[in-house]
Amino acid sequence: MFQHVSQGLRSTQAKTPEMIPKECKRLAEVEFPIQTVSKHAVHEQEQHDAHPKVLHMWWARRPLAACRAMLLALLLPDPCDPECPEAVKVQARRLLAGIQGAVGPSDADLRAALLRFLGDFSNWGLAASPAWLEAACGLVHASHSNAPPVVIDPFAGGGAIPLRRFASGVTRLPVI
Repeated sequence: MFQHVSQGLRSTQAKTPEMIPKECKRLAEVEFPIQTVSKHAVHEQEQHDAHPKVLHMWWARRPLAACRAMLLALLLPDPCDPECPEAVKVQARRLLAGIQGAVGPSDADLRAALLRFLGDFSNWGLAASPAWLEAACGLVHASHSNAPPVVIDPFAGGGAIPLRRFASGVTRLPVI
């Protein structure tokens, strides 16, 4: 009986695309839109209404905009890396086209579009938008199609990043 079950699992796993290989560099390893993210982080620190940071004032609060952008950049592969699966690139182009318009044909165009998305996603107004959340979740799921990744969250001081787990479908374990 166990042999039949394991054979069934293998055939199911073969049909689903594989997640990005460990050899593939992540987007944060090659480039990061620091100027845009910093601008949004400063603006977010000045906000005082309808923002998760007003729920609880933590003594060592990290800018949520920077945390959100960095965690997403660490989950996404660099499309210019030769190890990046073609299926991930196709899905990323499709998802980004719904938000930013058509993405150019080269891998460098896709990298630029992903970096622009990261910078824009660090804006609290856009990150709270269902369309942008759906695109971010879609990018994560395209990159990690077998199972949602587990993220050990180094920014969990105020608890705002773990609250995002319900929106993104990623399992997070806060590290305090």
